[in-house]
Amino acid sequence: MSKYFEQTRRSSDRERAAVATRPEMQDVLEVVAKNTGAAPRKAPEDRLGNARRIRLPLQPGGVLLMPGNESTAAALEAYRALRTRLLRTQSAQGLHSVVLTSAMTGEGKTLTTINLGLCCAQLNDYRVLLIDSDLRTSGLSRLAGISEGLGLNDVLAGRVGFSDAIVATDLPNLFILPAGTCETPAPELFASTRWKALIDWCHETFRLTLVDSPPLLPVADFEQIVSCCDSALMIVRALKTQRELLKKASERIDPKKMLGVVFNGASVEANGYYGYGPNS
Repeated sequence: MSKYFEQTRRSSDRERAAVATRPEMQDVLEVVAKNTGAAPRKAPEDRLGNARRIRLPLQPGGVLLMPGNESTAAALEAYRALRTRLLRTQSAQGLHSVVLTSAMTGEGKTLTTINLGLCCAQLNDYRVLLIDSDLRTSGLSRLAGISEGLGLNDVLAGRVGFSDAIVATDLPNLFILPAGTCETPAPELFASTRWKALIDWCHETFRLTLVDSPPLLPVADFEQIVSCCDSALMIVRALKTQRELLKKASERIDPKKMLGVVFNGASVEANGYYGYGPNS
């Protein structure tokens, strides 16, 4: 289950020095572009010219949506390392969409989704879409400050087109599809052909789509969500996730789609470079 990190951890010393350097990242991006179809067939600006725009509630002095008073320096480096590993996997496998989930609630999947999206969107000509597919809680939408308006619920119900509910942010490469107001039970919405059609459209329009899904064990939506996406990442919170629950949750993910595990919430002192801090 942790194969994703085991394969890349061996190169961690080199990544510590070079993870954020422009030449290395440009090389990775060139390989990603080659293996995933170069650029979107049609730029989001062409399709989303009338999209409503929001200003993300970023933490002063940084780009991370980190609550509390934790230092953002170690967190930023950890997210950059995760970004680099994800891009390398993307270049190797040609994936376009990644579902982020957890065994239970409160393990940090939503914060990881949005911060990873923020890091990826800072790369040149790398357009990212975040989808809030947790229609029960709308956690990503609330974290991004989107409290009302059209959303994924309206798209899946067929009330609006794919681009009509997408929100543009003040980061040029970052777009969000909020949850919207759920009027139909989520399992029925994700069972429709609209979900697959939406993901196919996202593959054509964005370089990467990150889907914040409901936790695996309490609800049945995850399997429907991930079935139309390329891959999945499991978020595990230090000193919180129970081993048995993690094992049960991992058994519900197709091994072919499992990228690996993000170990979240480890203290910086104990885990050094890879710690996100207790509020991540």
